[in-house]
Amino acid sequence: MTQNFSDNTLYEMDNLVVLRGMNSETVDLIATDPPFNTKRNRAGTAGFYVDNWKWGDTDILPDQWKWNEVHPKWLEEIKDNHIELYHAIDAAKHCQGEDTAAFLCFLSVRLIEMHRILKKTGSIYLHCDPTASHYIKMCMDAIFGKKNFRNEIVWHYRRWTAASKRFQKMHDIIFYYTKTNNYIFTKPLQEYADEKYIEDTVRGMVDGKLVRLKDDKGNYIKRETQKGGVLMHDVWNDINFIGPTANERTGSPDQKPLDLYARIIEASSNEGDLVLDPFCGCATTIIAADDLKRRWVGIDRRKDARYHIITRLMGISRKERERIEKHAVDKQMEKYEMHYQTESPTRTDQDEQNLPELSHVYAAEPENPLTHAEMHEILVNKFGLKCWGCNYIPPDKRYLHLDHIIPKSDGGTNHIDNRALLCQPCNSMKSNTMSLSSLRRQNKREGYLQPNEPIDLQSALSWTKNHLIKIVRESPHQYRLL
Repeated sequence: MTQNFSDNTLYEMDNLVVLRGMNSETVDLIATDPPFNTKRNRAGTAGFYVDNWKWGDTDILPDQWKWNEVHPKWLEEIKDNHIELYHAIDAAKHCQGEDTAAFLCFLSVRLIEMHRILKKTGSIYLHCDPTASHYIKMCMDAIFGKKNFRNEIVWHYRRWTAASKRFQKMHDIIFYYTKTNNYIFTKPLQEYADEKYIEDTVRGMVDGKLVRLKDDKGNYIKRETQKGGVLMHDVWNDINFIGPTANERTGSPDQKPLDLYARIIEASSNEGDLVLDPFCGCATTIIAADDLKRRWVGIDRRKDARYHIITRLMGISRKERERIEKHAVDKQMEKYEMHYQTESPTRTDQDEQNLPELSHVYAAEPENPLTHAEMHEILVNKFGLKCWGCNYIPPDKRYLHLDHIIPKSDGGTNHIDNRALLCQPCNSMKSNTMSLSSLRRQNKREGYLQPNEPIDLQSALSWTKNHLIKIVRESPHQYRLL
């Protein structure tokens, strides 16, 4: 797709808005370190980060996600279009609690967009801690596909921690996924270990005797002999914020070493490729990408993000950095070919999302103008308490579920003209593979149709379609009428 944003741009705003404005398949690599679910850095609620309170006397905001503050349209989008993802979040809600589920909603709606904007040869590295990593992997499996999972990288670092009744926590997790099987990977190497250790590892020791080992497919393992070392393993214990690298520190508690992200960028991109960090914070990914001659785009709502980018590009030490007024960085933007934006790009590739059922109303599919609750209420008020699948009349509206007439898997939309009210047994039987007409035929064959007057589907569909047209035509903006 055509790139609709400038290279080397920082967007100072909520990243969901920017991601949704970027054209599909325009990014080569996403390397990002989103806020951890630790109630430490910043707050995220209904669509935006919310500045509720500060961490001590600093400008660092706390991580806080609350289920009752999750934007209802997030849940509707996930449930309608990504049912496997919805089940993963629901499992986390029951196992880990509502706050973790809210965090996963916050992250997942952004991951959906990241998947869309990655090129077919692209990759994503997502940095997280063990607090929620297992639940994040379930969500990423649902979005990127379990077959596109490549590695769970363990970044093992060193630090002094207080003694407690458990082992010291000294690692983060980095999930590595690709868009397809055709992706960039440069096979980074690490130094050979001790010669005897290599021989024992490759040949193996069984009952005091050395034997040749086989891989999962039964093939003998060959010792790597390439110049420079062996293929790097997935436990990275050679990168720390100690010694010379400590000079990189900006004061941000969630900063990561440049070498860590340089390794990622070198492994999964080429010179001139576009690297995106939607949570760019103190600019580690941006600086590493720039050093390695990659184009880059960063997004962060914190106002000190461009200060970190410019001062780090200038090579100013932390001590010197603290003496510079932050507003002075504006003068350096042109020198470093950096663009600063507070408005999101506008997608130009959406003509492919035409909605044929309502082509006479608008040219491209809009955001659903009605919520689940509103559609449920409209259908109950218009057509009464009755299951459209079996004619069952329940005691109240709580027993009726909002479902698709034509399944999403067959091209059905999320709008009210493709919605029906079903009882729980009909909803379960129909699932996401059966049309409403097929459900009614199945109920008739199996004797589940109730002796009540059935819904006139043709009249119902005509009414809901006209109702949607009326809503769209009365909307003050958003929709381009034909």
